[in-house]
Amino acid sequence: MNADQNKLIYLYCFTKKVPSILNPEFQQDLVFMEIEGLYAAVKYVSESEYSEENIKKNISDVEWLDANVREHLRSITIIMQTETVIPFNFGTIYKSEKSLREFASQYAYDFRESFLYLENREEWSVKVFCDRKMIIENIGTFSPNISDIDQQIKSSSPGKAYILGKKKKEIIETEIKVVYNNLSKKIFTALNELCDEYRFNIILSNELTEKNEDMILNVAFFIKKENIDHFIQCSDQLMHEYSGVGMIMDITGPWPPYTFLKISH
Repeated sequence: MNADQNKLIYLYCFTKKVPSILNPEFQQDLVFMEIEGLYAAVKYVSESEYSEENIKKNISDVEWLDANVREHLRSITIIMQTETVIPFNFGTIYKSEKSLREFASQYAYDFRESFLYLENREEWSVKVFCDRKMIIENIGTFSPNISDIDQQIKSSSPGKAYILGKKKKEIIETEIKVVYNNLSKKIFTALNELCDEYRFNIILSNELTEKNEDMILNVAFFIKKENIDHFIQCSDQLMHEYSGVGMIMDITGPWPPYTFLKISH
């Protein structure tokens, strides 16, 4: 497919060679442009959709944004099935082949160094959630303080029992934080033994996760491919071990290795 002068170049990722992608439907819009011995996975897009002015308008359209971000991620993920990739963010646009080649030539050495680092490793995401209600129901098993207060409440006058009840609520909130902290540390430590690198991500609110359970850990791991099966097995064991406290682990991957790219451009 030849570049049309009225079209822009949309960049997905760089690879070391053209991947053996079997799906013709996927390949029809995709072009692998050789630059400095590397390959840029690109497609040609219209200015009416992807010019700087128009893409700003389109991003405000939730349906357009969702569909195109998914397509971006899907394309990179398919390429990842056979090749190591240096992924680029959604909406990375070049006005001409010349400008893309100049950019790639400038960073060719960094790209090659990155490929050495990224090769045979995968990025996986681990999000851990806890059921607050289940922990409260079993809080006595976690906290001797709660058990002591329960005994005191039973043997106290109504007035003192009321005060102790309020104190119990405060202690429960403190103990929940301790439980969350201990669980997240144990899970992270166990999984991290199988990984080369990690990055902690922001703990998201229930409103953002759209879950009833509280998020207690959000971390990306960079793992050698040879350790992936062990990583999954360890995750399964942890889920079984802590199922009694309503723990849920959301493990997804492999993802394009955005988190562990060492190129800052």
